[in-house]
Amino acid sequence: MFNLKELINNKDFYLKNLSKKSDFNKKDFNAFIKIYQKYADNLIIEEQKRNKLNNLSKKIIGNFNLKNDAKILSNEIKIISDKNKLDLAKIKELVSLFPNIPLNDVPIGNGEKENIVLKTVEKNNHKKDSLFHLDILKKKNLILEKEAISLSGRRHVIYQNEAALMIFALERFMLDFNLQKKYTMIDCPVIVNERMLYNTAQLPKFRDELFELTNKQFLIPTAEVSLTNLVYNKILKKEQLPLKYFALTNCFRKEAASAGKDTKGIIRLHQFRKVEIVKIGLKDHSENDFKEMISLIEDLLDQFEISYRLVNLCSGDLSFASQKTIDFEIWFPGQKRYREISSLSFIGDFQAKRMNARVLIDQENRQKEFVYTYNGSALAIDRLFAAIVENYYQKDGSIIVPKALKKYLDFEKF
Repeated sequence: MFNLKELINNKDFYLKNLSKKSDFNKKDFNAFIKIYQKYADNLIIEEQKRNKLNNLSKKIIGNFNLKNDAKILSNEIKIISDKNKLDLAKIKELVSLFPNIPLNDVPIGNGEKENIVLKTVEKNNHKKDSLFHLDILKKKNLILEKEAISLSGRRHVIYQNEAALMIFALERFMLDFNLQKKYTMIDCPVIVNERMLYNTAQLPKFRDELFELTNKQFLIPTAEVSLTNLVYNKILKKEQLPLKYFALTNCFRKEAASAGKDTKGIIRLHQFRKVEIVKIGLKDHSENDFKEMISLIEDLLDQFEISYRLVNLCSGDLSFASQKTIDFEIWFPGQKRYREISSLSFIGDFQAKRMNARVLIDQENRQKEFVYTYNGSALAIDRLFAAIVENYYQKDGSIIVPKALKKYLDFEKF
């Protein structure tokens, strides 16, 4: 969110920087400018009328004509005040559609072709080609495709036998790993109310992407929503930060914007498992806080000995709330390409302003500032499983269990 007066006083700066994001609509910005100017003018008129009424009230005793004038003036004030309240609500609605501004080191571009590969880590066992993971899983009777469609429709999955055990082994590994990194494990609901989604900026922009229930409740698209909102409307102490949370949940997305692509396989599901990490910290520590999360995900990916790369997303490819995003892409030999396995985002104080989440940075003077938030996947379970299937598939038709998972399973290949 943005300070309204700051937007008006620096409109050229904001228009230039907001325009770097693909989900920014200049019409919304122009509408905001127009309605805000009327709103500001009407605030002055309202204030003038209130001052006039105050002066009139001092002379009103025993004067019937003045009483009548005061009544008329009071009605005029109510009319303009009600209009101002409606206009302010419309202004806030428009501003809630403005995306977060990219950081200076984010490359300017319109889409993924202008993203910049920062680093590629090619492992010794880098496999150049393989079968597609869905073909392998069907061939080995490890996935029930028709039954999943019958139960829930397309873009759902049912694992069985060793595949189901592998999924649980991956989950257990992720839990242990993030606990070792001193993140606090949270077991959170997958149903949240509308306000929580507004706080983390999924609403109002992306309502069509969410699974909405009754009573303005929704299934979470990511545990980021639940974890970040743990500091909703709180004033934290400086020494409490950073807060480091993680959660393993099912996540739910309609993926309407992805219609026609990635519909085959288990890459883009409506319901999927994911471990999410969230950090809540101080503005002054933002660079180090973000770097620590990058290192965590790199360390996590190294455990599976599958090639991966780090990609700095360009401005047009950033998510609505992100100021900077590093994508981690893992190698899929069956598709001969790298694909996203984690997206780590630097949000800054964008969500904190929506949540009114602050930190007391000066006890004596009661000085407060908004916290900074960061979030990322550590990791997406179904996608990682698909990558393992393609990378660890052998010529004899078996799939070797990665070393990192062997202690969680009683078989070494399947």
